[in-house]
Amino acid sequence: MNKRLFEKIYFFTAKNKWAEKTAVFITQLSKPAFIIIYIAGISALYATGKEGTVKMIVVPFFTLVFNTILRKLLNKPRPFLTDGVEKLVEHGESGSFPSNHACSSMIISLSYILVCPRAVLPLIAFSFFTGLSRIMTGVHYPLDVLCGWLISLISGCIFFVLL
Repeated sequence: MNKRLFEKIYFFTAKNKWAEKTAVFITQLSKPAFIIIYIAGISALYATGKEGTVKMIVVPFFTLVFNTILRKLLNKPRPFLTDGVEKLVEHGESGSFPSNHACSSMIISLSYILVCPRAVLPLIAFSFFTGLSRIMTGVHYPLDVLCGWLISLISGCIFFVLL
């Protein structure tokens, strides 16, 4: 099912230039955008003296460290290495599962519950399109992205909501 869903998403993108250009744009935009969003959130918490600055730094950091370790241990190959598809963006051959982009974008989005709760849903939507763009560009399978989001959702619920 994972490969079949990947093929549907990827080949839809390959057949539609507007989808390809949009996916490449979102993939390229999302990393610097989420870094800026993350730094802006930390700065806003610190500047206003609101509680949560340390939590906003520590939780995303350790969530991404956990995700990265898991990815290195599992070392699942990327679609462009196993399925003969062309990657639409530059990418190395490191492990694919779970997706660091999906994980980091989601945990940063969830961290905004500390800064501006009204921004959480639009940021989650941006995280969704970030993950989808990674599938569309041939660098991740759907399960890679889904697991990255899930790790962040579990971490965010535990450390931002329950504690």
